Amino acid sequence: MHSLLSYRFKQLIDHLQKTYYQQYILFYLQYQLNDGQFQPVDFLQYQTSDAKGRQLQMLIHNDLSHQIRQDIYGNSKLIVPIQSLPSYLFQELTSPFYILQYFSVLLWIIEGFLLFSIVLISFSFLACFINYFLMRKSRISLQQLSNFKQNVKLINNNIIDGNQLLVGDQFYIEDHLQLNCDYLLIQGDVMVNESTLTGEAIPIPKQTIKQLQKDIYQYTIFGGTKVIKISQYQNNIGLVIRTGYSSMRGQYFRNVLFPPLPSRIFYKQASKFLIILGLILLSIYTILLIVRFQYMNYSIKLIIVRYLDAITWIIPPALPIFFSLNQAISLIKLQYLDIIGSNPIKTEDSGKIETICFDKTGTLSTLGLQAYDYFPHQDSLLDIMACCHHLTIINQELNGDPLELEIFKLTDWNINFENQKYFQIYKNQKSFQVIKIFEFNSHLQRMSVIALDEKQNQYYLFVKGSPEKIIELSNKQYDYSIFQYLQKTTYEGLRVIGLAQKELSFDQIEQDRVVLENQLNFCGLVTLKNNLKCDTSQVIEELQSSNLDLRIISGDNPLTTVHCAYESKLIKNKQNTLILDYDNEKELLLLQDLSQQAQSKSLVDPKLGSQFNFIMTQLELILQKDCNFAITGNLWGFLMQNKVNDIQLNQSVDQTQYKQLRQIEEIDMKLIDCLNNLMRKVKIFTRMKPYQKKEIVQYLQNQLNKNVMMVGDGANDCSAIAEALVGVSFNSSDASYTSPFSSKKDSIECVKHILLQGRATKSIIIEIFQYYILISVLKFIGTTILQFQGMNFGDFQYIYMNYLSSIPVLIFLTLSVKENQLINAIPNDDIFSINNQLQFYNISILTSLSCLIIFLIVVDYSEAPSLPNPIESYLKEGPLNSIMMLVNQFYNMTICIILYQSSPFKKPIYFNYSLISWIILCLIIASIATFNNSTRSWLLIVDIEEEIFEHIDILVFFIIIFTSALCYFIQQILKLKFPLIKSIQK
Repeated sequence: MHSLLSYRFKQLIDHLQKTYYQQYILFYLQYQLNDGQFQPVDFLQYQTSDAKGRQLQMLIHNDLSHQIRQDIYGNSKLIVPIQSLPSYLFQELTSPFYILQYFSVLLWIIEGFLLFSIVLISFSFLACFINYFLMRKSRISLQQLSNFKQNVKLINNNIIDGNQLLVGDQFYIEDHLQLNCDYLLIQGDVMVNESTLTGEAIPIPKQTIKQLQKDIYQYTIFGGTKVIKISQYQNNIGLVIRTGYSSMRGQYFRNVLFPPLPSRIFYKQASKFLIILGLILLSIYTILLIVRFQYMNYSIKLIIVRYLDAITWIIPPALPIFFSLNQAISLIKLQYLDIIGSNPIKTEDSGKIETICFDKTGTLSTLGLQAYDYFPHQDSLLDIMACCHHLTIINQELNGDPLELEIFKLTDWNINFENQKYFQIYKNQKSFQVIKIFEFNSHLQRMSVIALDEKQNQYYLFVKGSPEKIIELSNKQYDYSIFQYLQKTTYEGLRVIGLAQKELSFDQIEQDRVVLENQLNFCGLVTLKNNLKCDTSQVIEELQSSNLDLRIISGDNPLTTVHCAYESKLIKNKQNTLILDYDNEKELLLLQDLSQQAQSKSLVDPKLGSQFNFIMTQLELILQKDCNFAITGNLWGFLMQNKVNDIQLNQSVDQTQYKQLRQIEEIDMKLIDCLNNLMRKVKIFTRMKPYQKKEIVQYLQNQLNKNVMMVGDGANDCSAIAEALVGVSFNSSDASYTSPFSSKKDSIECVKHILLQGRATKSIIIEIFQYYILISVLKFIGTTILQFQGMNFGDFQYIYMNYLSSIPVLIFLTLSVKENQLINAIPNDDIFSINNQLQFYNISILTSLSCLIIFLIVVDYSEAPSLPNPIESYLKEGPLNSIMMLVNQFYNMTICIILYQSSPFKKPIYFNYSLISWIILCLIIASIATFNNSTRSWLLIVDIEEEIFEHIDILVFFIIIFTSALCYFIQQILKLKFPLIKSIQK
């Protein structure tokens, strides 16, 4: 045997050494070329034997040197990188955004706007420095959370830092141990607290692994989990299997450091719009150049620079800064509501949500369960309830799963842990000693214990689990009244646990659980209450009224979940509900009609291969009914297993193969149509495993193009939360790292706040984009008009228009206050929709026309300035310059008022005290500069009444006010006819 293992590991070492040079690291995870594809390096996958026992021995007695393991897998330390300031500045300052700014600054320096160029580049650099220090602060916080500093003792008695552990290392497990790696328990028994992964501070027992298998959860202690109790009767030894970012906890941190790329549909549309707008404006400028400017003797240099300069006006280089600022401020606003956000982009994504999926227990209902009753009232049930659990004593207190604690308390038995491998149960003259525990397994849907009746010297197998599974494993000899009680209690929404037992001989106690847990005596049921949270129904009702598509995805019993949906007002009529299930063994479609409280089955078609088609036909007929639908994990699993993807038909194959492929494709299309119809109608998903929850979210997003929010309490919901466009959790543990939002309050009201803030954020981003582009177009129009007299704005005029006028408006826009009530619509972020297009062109055309009218008046009534020949530089003072400067100042403020959309996503503009105060201040300054000669010089504004004609200031002011009022009036009519919102369609 030893020689066989040595031979196998020599092969393994040769394989690893050959492939070591074909590895690369992406986002701190190491990949290796395997069968032509790069896959994450995994210690468990390098097995060359089919015998599972030998595989485990190969892991334990591996011959890989310390250096090879260090090179291939790395140590356990989670490295949270913090870029140095020079490196960060180089990366940021060489990005396309800053390159466009350098281009702009160069052009403005050539045109003579030195001061303005210095201010622009200084402002951008300042923003870059601020972003660096914010990033650094965030990364330092992550660094403090990422690693645990504890020493561990290897089995060779060397003591090392826990962060230096390597894959394959074996070490002694001690109390309170908390490491950064995932490790297998290869000897001993321990109890751990997995709250950092699941959000639930429940002691979880871990057992010694006997052989490798697909699911090794119950034998694996994951990084970040804390050991709270160890076996005192033997050494407890762990084997490291995953380190660093390959570990479970490392994956969470990796998601934070490298979040998935956000949806860029809005930004892609915005870019296309800017290109089209740029082409229009450049075409206008080209026509003017041909018709007029070429005869004014502008120098070639000035014409070329002006062409290039036009690009920087049309594509404002600072626009992304304000998008990011808006998202960051939205996170701060949510923090005031005790909602912690980790990804600013998700605040914007929240404004697009149409579908919300809720977990049940811990999300809609309270996490705790209250023992209600047991049936029938027999002592045999109390024996099972008292013994079948894995409670433990920690700090002199009984600890464990709250469900098990509640059931045990209902028995009123006593428990003793002294001098016991597990525990002893006793009451009056009765006493049981638990000698073996088979832990709860979500796939098996049960747990069991072997207990010795010390008085009768008889061994028993006590089992508890889902009633359906217990009935399936029973000898079918049970009182039918138990089944009736099951129907009644689950219909009433109670949590029901099935109880069974079986007598064992001494020879049987070492058998595998799969062998033992058969032909059970189904004894009865124990029921528990799981009440709704106090405000669940109120919040659900409000979400329903806003036409959001609400779903429940639960691992709980179908009838219990349906009752929860009814109590929370997600469905209106519980009796008008059909539960669709599937019997995997008999290949039957099961249908339970709650109006009849009965269950029917589909007929089996004896033709080979036609059963699937028959079930599809049955489903299509059932889904035509007008009722509520619930499906189970069994049916979902059956449908997903039969889903055929990526079928490529090739006409060159022989006819038999071609017909088979055509048949597969037809089945696949039929399944997809059926699944799509099913997913549109089903609101309740029950008995769903964690990976199935993720599949449902994936299907809704990818197949039905829904924007999905997943709300869970962190337990078994992490994968679905991470998969959803937006995820919400209810704890501040490490599990919240998979969720962009984590609420400190145990209430789903946080969902409402996130949606309201998300819609406000999305609305503000649209307004920022339109406002910035409109004032840029207005400045472009202004500078183009000024060119008719060889003029341009001055340095300080540009600084005032940008940094002392419009930039504060953009900043204060982000402080807009969200509404308090949800409606059945989301912001319309389609830039090319007629709604947004009409709004944009209404303002741009009317303001541009007013500028042209004012220009014609000034040209007619003022003296044209004398220009050099050729024109090498612009004049920066004069009546036309002064009028255009004042026009820009007024319009910069009035455009914001016209664009500002209060209802239905934001409160009226006067609730934004900073914005309205700044607009009023700027309008006062502009008015004073218009009507008071003594206050104009600081803006380089000449005496326009003397240069043009008396009361020209009043006329210009009237034109501006009239145009602004006309824009506003037309805007309100357009909003009524073409609302700037998109209705939510279920």
